[in-house]
Amino acid sequence: MRPAIGAWCLGLALALAAAAGVTVATAARAEPVGRSTGDRLVGWDAYRRLDRLPYLRTDTQALQVSSFDRSGGDFDLSTGNRNGTGGCLASGGAGCIVAEDRGAGEVDSIWFTRDGGKVTRIGNIRVELDGRTVLDAPLQSVVNGALGAPFEWPLVANAAQSPGGVYIKVPMPYRESMRISVTSNLEYYHVDYRQFSTGEGITTFSPSDRALDVLATLRGAGTADPKPPAATVVHDERVVDLPAGAAATIAEAGGPGSITAVRLQLPEPNDRLLNGLRLQMEFDGRTMVDSPVGEFFGAGLGAVAVRSLMFAVTPQPGGSLTLSAWWPMPYAHSARLALVNTTGDAVAGIVGDVATAPDPQWESALAGGRAGYFTARSHSAPTTLGQDWLFADEQGHGKFVGVSQTIRGARIKTAFSDTAPYFLEGAERVYTDGAASPQWYGTGTEDLYEGGWYFKAGTRFSDPLTGQPDQRTATGGCADYCVAVYRLMLADAVDYHSAIRFGIEHGKRNMVQPDYSSTAFLYTQPDDTLAGGDDVRPGDPVSRLLHGYADADATDQLLVSEYEGSEDTRPVIGSVRSTAAAITFHVETDPNNRGVLLRRTSDQANGFQCVDVAIDGIPGGTWLQPRNNPIHRWLDDTYLLPPPLTAGKAQLTITLTPTPDSPPWTASRYLLETVTG
Repeated sequence: MRPAIGAWCLGLALALAAAAGVTVATAARAEPVGRSTGDRLVGWDAYRRLDRLPYLRTDTQALQVSSFDRSGGDFDLSTGNRNGTGGCLASGGAGCIVAEDRGAGEVDSIWFTRDGGKVTRIGNIRVELDGRTVLDAPLQSVVNGALGAPFEWPLVANAAQSPGGVYIKVPMPYRESMRISVTSNLEYYHVDYRQFSTGEGITTFSPSDRALDVLATLRGAGTADPKPPAATVVHDERVVDLPAGAAATIAEAGGPGSITAVRLQLPEPNDRLLNGLRLQMEFDGRTMVDSPVGEFFGAGLGAVAVRSLMFAVTPQPGGSLTLSAWWPMPYAHSARLALVNTTGDAVAGIVGDVATAPDPQWESALAGGRAGYFTARSHSAPTTLGQDWLFADEQGHGKFVGVSQTIRGARIKTAFSDTAPYFLEGAERVYTDGAASPQWYGTGTEDLYEGGWYFKAGTRFSDPLTGQPDQRTATGGCADYCVAVYRLMLADAVDYHSAIRFGIEHGKRNMVQPDYSSTAFLYTQPDDTLAGGDDVRPGDPVSRLLHGYADADATDQLLVSEYEGSEDTRPVIGSVRSTAAAITFHVETDPNNRGVLLRRTSDQANGFQCVDVAIDGIPGGTWLQPRNNPIHRWLDDTYLLPPPLTAGKAQLTITLTPTPDSPPWTASRYLLETVTG
């Protein structure tokens, strides 16, 4: 563990709570937290304005810090993930720092587990935003809801409400700094947060806004549309009979507008029907959804109750089943929804009710790429040994907003259990925009769905944003051990500019081979919003000369190591330049840019590398990288240059000044990419 960070990268003094018990800041705010800044949803608007979910951003990136095993794990099939060995990022705060950031951003999801889900031994959790402590209380009390709104279920949950894990999903924006720490005894955790290129329109979170309306919306999940009501809604209601192999249209609409709700009534539901009946959606002539209805609505194994915020399955008296979805699904010119019967048997009397809201905003928003088309990527197959299962592998511009997954596997004997559903040891890895490092690297499958310990022996639950609504053992079409799970990522959506690869292991290091099926939910545009730019190689004398690269007291080192993640057995050889002095270089860029991404390839043997950034001599924020990995040392990370400092310029002079007492700044490459959208 590193010594206390001190003030070298704080930018301002962090207020520390002196009380040993519960402390929650209640200072009054000058303006509402979470107002939307243009198309960017911040704070409570992530849940208050779900009608704006299709809008895409180019000035946001989603990141995660977690306790993933920095070694990547061994190849011993008998043991589970030792992800708790990731440990603290540093000492400080309440004792053990688990997340830290500089600049504007938002904390969106915090998850912990240990001792089967009892987190009393972790002690206090402290959240410091912009130099003020907004939360300092025993973690167990927080997740139990003892602090009151907004820290109440379902924005917080304990291990009984989210079996085996605890979470805090209160969106907490900040303008200048964030630090999250716990007292001690850290084991498994992840923190999901977003970074913004500027703090424009951001107001620091305060728990004095109790967000009772958001809590009410979340507690009503699965019973009503969570979006604000549209001015005009038109319903297309039809009853269809489907012979085997047949398809039938259940709704059509002309644009511009948005599908606001889809409801299906199945008179005689069964597991085979929910897997064999497919929902297809076309928007503006392109098929964007082709999914089994069960998994699309969160019930991938069969007919069970589901109550998520954006979809639901509701058993009705008499044995029928109602399937509902409330994703906003915009189109510029046309929309068509159809059902396809692949079950092999005729299906009669399906009732469809599709709600449409005419709205002229979507024509220009979709045509200009400001909004994305609702997209569901569904596929089903046996997993492949040694390869992550991919929820989504997309090119273009968009954001990932959730997944419904179905797993059919077998239990094995391990060192810790005679009947372990070992496939749940698999961790998610998320890569965006061609980076070789994952932006998210999780700690296990049930941890992604924010439970823990194999969901405490298969306990079923259906929360507004996460759930395991179904789990079966050798019954109901399951050969041995099967689960259906989902997670919605609304505040913590993963934005991407040119590509996303969102995958998950099946067992540690993909060492077992269950059958997987998944439906990923995204908003997509086919064209990316990045253009390649200058490529600066600090270790190359010619590149330094061409870019006016200057530093002092720098050293060059040959590094032979690997990237963490799915390629952690492939050695990469390169030169890394290291310095504690200021670095300056010139880069060419497009004057018509809408922002610039500066990607660094570096050596992450030492964490908390930190520099002050200046563009043409004007301060442009602080670039802090808290992650470290002394085993897999290569790292790609990205800094979002503030658009006001890059607009209209054909050349930029970038200065990176390491902050006092921080480790030397390392770089093998800087790649400049221009935002064009």
